[in-house]
Amino acid sequence: MVNRKILVMDDEPMVCEVICQVARSCGYEPFGTGDPGKFEAAIRRDPPHVVVLDLAMPGVDGVEILRKLSAHLANIPILIASGMDNRLLDAARQLGEARGLKMAGVIQKPFRVEELRAKLEKAVAGAGELSEEMIEKAVERDELDLHYQPYLDLESRRIVGAEALARWNHPERGIVSSAAFIPLAEKSALIDRITQVVLNKAIAQLARWNQSNMPVDISINLSAKSIHDVDFPDTVFSICQQHAIDPAQITFELTETAAMQDPLTLLDVLTRLRLKGFRLAIDDFGTGYSSLAQLRRLPFSEMKVDLSFVSTMLTSRDSEIIVRTIIDMAHNLGLRTVAEGVENAATLDHLVKLSCDLAQGYHIARPMPADQFAPFLTGRPARQ
Repeated sequence: MVNRKILVMDDEPMVCEVICQVARSCGYEPFGTGDPGKFEAAIRRDPPHVVVLDLAMPGVDGVEILRKLSAHLANIPILIASGMDNRLLDAARQLGEARGLKMAGVIQKPFRVEELRAKLEKAVAGAGELSEEMIEKAVERDELDLHYQPYLDLESRRIVGAEALARWNHPERGIVSSAAFIPLAEKSALIDRITQVVLNKAIAQLARWNQSNMPVDISINLSAKSIHDVDFPDTVFSICQQHAIDPAQITFELTETAAMQDPLTLLDVLTRLRLKGFRLAIDDFGTGYSSLAQLRRLPFSEMKVDLSFVSTMLTSRDSEIIVRTIIDMAHNLGLRTVAEGVENAATLDHLVKLSCDLAQGYHIARPMPADQFAPFLTGRPARQ
């Protein structure tokens, strides 16, 4: 897919950088600024495919910006990301629509990275709404596939595993990320079928890598529905047996927010998964509303530090303190740590100093199809 340009205007450098990084992960080529003059110049010089805009900035008339955009970008999706209250955000959206703008929605700060990613993926997927019927047909036509994003062990500097990421090979829109269709699938029984597809493909691929003498670990994201299904541990263990896979090679990831739902059933399912030998990771840690006491009760084996903190820790003292604290806390609890969103060598080096265990991000490798992962693993050293 050809990169689509996204223009971000936000006067908070850390927030602007996070939006740009999430945009890159969605296939965009971002340009971020907090200067209205540079923003307008960028629009005239090279009109973007999508705009992310904070209307509540000092010295900036948000309504005037919407008026100017209506003269240049009437058909370009515009996402408002702001700290204004929801009623004011909705009023701004309605104003934009009244001026003929194509409003992609609003998102209130502080936002969750996954929430932002879902909205950006929806915009990059193309015109028109996705539907349950479209997703169901995609499953039937076997249009769902997996891409794999490598993990780097920071002590050995070797690639030791990968995260399996669902992708939809859409016949018209190209590759569509899971963030664009999984939230919709979770509202129906479709998520069960998709989970089954992901498990079968990921574990079968793991078996092929084992047979090729390329033993790696693999991480698989679980929906809130899957981790509250009491039959899930037996289902996935059966698939592993079919492919002669050691459950210890598989880590299941669940978000911090999902981990707080129905704690009794969750404790049942997660404990049984651990007893069968699987590993468990708490994903996007630090962005949800979890209770530390609750997390202590659950049998996690690793903790993933959210990219919103990792990507900004070199420029934000607060982010660096949060990353350092999460790593120290995880180690004190006997958990392995994984840092997401590593975009450059300086961030990687700092994570080494903080004694982080594993890292993942574009500086190491982008997500790739299975047929590219094997050559990547065997044909080149990890980036230092």
